Order: sequence, then structure tokens, then C-alpha cells
Amino acid sequence: MLARLVDSVWVFDDSKFGIWEQPFVFGSDLILEKMVAGVDEELDCVNILFSSIPFPGSEHWLKFVREETEGFVYRWEDEKLQGWLSPALRNYYPQPPPKIYLQLLPIG
Repeated sequence: MLARLVDSVWVFDDSKFGIWEQPFVFGSDLILEKMVAGVDEELDCVNILFSSIPFPGSEHWLKFVREETEGFVYRWEDEKLQGWLSPALRNYYPQPPPKIYLQLLPIG
């Protein structure tokens, strides 16, 4: 999944599912902003690799909290932040996984 800044808003694209400029909102934008800030360079575009199981290179993980308004609330325990993930998550998982493991790869 490609995440990028568009007019100061983090959005994601996934051509496989016809998703273009889907915004990260309701806290997920803040989570992504903090994760990106942890990378050694200033970024406005990253590839996000994610899985329901840990994988080599996964740097972060989010814990499922609840379903809400057709989407899913996850918590980033390291920073005590919660964020909403859109129903597009169902493109990847039929049910929300208990944890999502992430790695951010700079594009440059």
C-alpha cells in the first residue's frame, strides 16, 4: 500500500482494489504521522507493508479494539494512540486481525 501526503493529509492508494487518495482519518492520520517521524529522513510518501503476523522488518504493531461505523479501531500501544481504519481493511482480511504488524519503507 502506498501512503502519501496530499494537501497536508495522509492518504493511501492501492491500485489492486481501485483505491485512490483514501484519507487516513480519526486518529490513524496521527499514528501514521508519528511513525513516519520516526524514520531518519523527512518523508511525504512511503510504502506500508503489513501483515496479521510478525515478519522480519516489522517495526510497529496495532492492536484491534473494536468495530466502529463500518471500520475498525486499532490502538498503537507504544504511543497510546487509537485510530480508525476504513472498511477497505476488508479487502485484505475478512475479519479484523487481532494485531496488524507494519513496516514503513521510504520511497525516494
